[in-house]
Amino acid sequence: MKSKIFKNEQGVNTIEIVIILAVVVGIALIFRDKMIGFASNILNDVLNTQTDISPETIRNSGLE
Repeated sequence: MKSKIFKNEQGVNTIEIVIILAVVVGIALIFRDKMIGFASNILNDVLNTQTDISPETIRNSGLE
């Protein structure tokens, strides 16, 4: 009985994907301000204008 439990690997791939997604989301939340600043710098360079893409601006614009 015990050996059948350890040999059954059904669902292992799902658990791995969930763990990887949780890590990616955690890293994104930790470095959110840095990523927004990086994206702003890229947009400013491409458009040659001052672009504000802060979360507050996005919320106030109604694009969510």
